[in-house]
Amino acid sequence: MGKERAKKYNHVTHYLKENGGSQVTLTFTQFDELLFPYSGLPVTARTDTDWWANDYKHPEKGAYGWLNAGYQVVQVNLEKEFIVFNKLLKSNGLFKESLS
Repeated sequence: MGKERAKKYNHVTHYLKENGGSQVTLTFTQFDELLFPYSGLPVTARTDTDWWANDYKHPEKGAYGWLNAGYQVVQVNLEKEFIVFNKLLKSNGLFKESLS
């Protein structure tokens, strides 16, 4: 099941790599469209900010999708249903998070 989950979020990885600038905002609706053949975002993603953690250790969550594309989540808005990603600066050993 782990591989199937990782494959599910390849659509997110591909989207970010193809369309991403230094900052990308995606709505839950856009996620649902990207993940359509796999039935969209899980319910937990809509209700729990922990689901959006930039965490490789929990492949059942979506983090592989954006981390593999070189992005991290910098803002989660469950009320308005959108997520903001910033491109990781590979040249910079330490990632500076600016949550403005």
